[in-house]
Amino acid sequence: MRRFFEGRAGMAALAGLLAVLSVTSRVRAQDALPAQLLEPDYLLSVGEIVDRGTWRDVETVVGAEGETRVTYSTQTQYDLLHVPRIVGGRALEPGDRLQFFRLERRIADPATREPLGTLLLPTGVGTVDSLAGETVRVRVTDAFHAIVVGDRVRVVTAGEPIVPAEGAGFSEGRIVAFQEEKAIQSPFDRMFLRPEAAGGLAPGQVVELYRPGERRGGVQLPEEVVGKAMIVRVDGALAAAVTFELERADLAVGDLFRALPASAAD
Repeated sequence: MRRFFEGRAGMAALAGLLAVLSVTSRVRAQDALPAQLLEPDYLLSVGEIVDRGTWRDVETVVGAEGETRVTYSTQTQYDLLHVPRIVGGRALEPGDRLQFFRLERRIADPATREPLGTLLLPTGVGTVDSLAGETVRVRVTDAFHAIVVGDRVRVVTAGEPIVPAEGAGFSEGRIVAFQEEKAIQSPFDRMFLRPEAAGGLAPGQVVELYRPGERRGGVQLPEEVVGKAMIVRVDGALAAAVTFELERADLAVGDLFRALPASAAD
């Protein structure tokens, strides 16, 4: 599977998508099917909403090969970083994979204003290249965002592919956040959903994104379907999803979703 964000080339591709969206409100992922989102490696680019305290004191990127006096300079694909030899209580060895991330903004439910946690934003993935005293050298293999000294680090464990959901329960709710805040949304954007009831969503399940119709002059307009997304992770009362088809580019926090039966997901 070709990776969606791969260093500078991936960011250029994303910029191209946004340019297209600026001139048309009807966008579709022409050659991308939901099955492309099922690989375990894809989850490494999808964030989480977490308790900030859980990740406050974890190990961080401590340096980079060839860095200048500007120690917080950004790193990208193929660059070499230094991280502590021990991460998460485990002594790292060549070949181990790591995920880089940072804790970003706090997330609240747009309807109730209830605090939901803090966005854990993945910035990249790397592989341990060699040992270097009290640190290891890590070669960046995927950069989803600029990686900086101080980004947090965790070990990547082998993941299982997502299996398309068959017969998953019905659920509905609302979009509570997007991984990247922007005015225009595009296929493969990552977002977070809050079901009205727990237990109704499963990885691999497809949901329909919609908004209720407005009421004008005493007349109720029909609802508007905005697009579709696939659930890629369920964490407690929240689910992470990725859009794969959009009818409009102005998908927004607070828009609604409902699970689709497998027969209606295509």
